[in-house]
Amino acid sequence: MDVQIDDGAGRQLPLHLFNVHLGTAFIERRHQARQLVGEKILRRPDLDGARVVLGDFNEFPRGLATRLLSEELRAADVRAHLRSARTYPGVLPLAHIDHIYYDPPLELTRLTLHKTPISLVASDHLPLVADFRVREGWAPRR
Repeated sequence: MDVQIDDGAGRQLPLHLFNVHLGTAFIERRHQARQLVGEKILRRPDLDGARVVLGDFNEFPRGLATRLLSEELRAADVRAHLRSARTYPGVLPLAHIDHIYYDPPLELTRLTLHKTPISLVASDHLPLVADFRVREGWAPRR
């Protein structure tokens, strides 16, 4: 999904959001990770704005998807913002399989874990909520 964001100086800049849910099978997830970071999705030449990739990566322990995305983007350091990085299962979180990756023109200013009665009914994962701001002086490629 593409949205326009305000950079704080009155300019509207493109932001490309990718909400992913990688498979639970090891081989399937490796294939999906390569496709995600490839020329048809994250490295598409027509993407001129900042990118945010978030969702359920089903990697525990961390694997190829984590490595490839960390080489391409910054990883939100959940442990720097929260007491616990665990997001799954929502009722009694035991694993950290939900992640947020983003381009350097963005600065992560706040990260919270949304645990409410409604969020526990809506999903078996606890939602991560991230606030970003655009770094000063950044402009899209076009």
